[in-house]
Amino acid sequence: MALSIDFIKDRALKTISAAQQLAGSWTWQEKSIADMQSALTAIIGDRDAKPPVIGQEEIESQAEQVMLAARGAWDAALDRLHRQTVQGLGMARTRFRNDPAKLAQLSGLSAESNSRSETLAEALAWESAWASVDPAWAPMPGNTLEAFKTLRKQCNEDLQQAHATARTVWRGKASALAQMGRDLEDLSEAWYADATRAFPVGTPEGDTLRSTIPTTYTPPSDKPGTPLAPPANPQG
Repeated sequence: MALSIDFIKDRALKTISAAQQLAGSWTWQEKSIADMQSALTAIIGDRDAKPPVIGQEEIESQAEQVMLAARGAWDAALDRLHRQTVQGLGMARTRFRNDPAKLAQLSGLSAESNSRSETLAEALAWESAWASVDPAWAPMPGNTLEAFKTLRKQCNEDLQQAHATARTVWRGKASALAQMGRDLEDLSEAWYADATRAFPVGTPEGDTLRSTIPTTYTPPSDKPGTPLAPPANPQG
């Protein structure tokens, strides 16, 4: 079961607190308390530090917002493209209903897409047929062939590429956060293993360690824990 970043941060905070309390009687040889705190701060950030530390959580969140904005812009344009495809194809079938040759060029087209790729494919097919049957005709003043071409190109190239780039950046930041979380959890686990050997069950320190530092992650019953990385194939 993948640990949530919230669990990892909570365990690290309690581990650092315990290490500080034990500093007078025992010091971990592998990493200093400052090292452990730095690993945690790299994730959560510290606005009061000089200079301030921007945590990887915030960096990942900002990248995700950029990706979502890019996806929103792309989807909004695709929605306009789809509506104009529906409008143009439907009205063309009415306009050319008495022209068998032109109507035949429209007969195999559809405007019932359920995905981005289908929307783009249907728009391209309609654009090609439109250019053939009557490129000067427009179903509505704002829905001309040239305007439609521009919108389709924007959806197929500019906006799609902007979203792909933003998603790649976000996934990189999220993957970095995931690795930092795993590294921090490894430190917490290693410290706990040595600390509980140094202070066995029955000693005041050992009993306090075992009762205050969480070692088992249980996801909330109403929702999963915050994932350490984006899904392998995020929608979009």
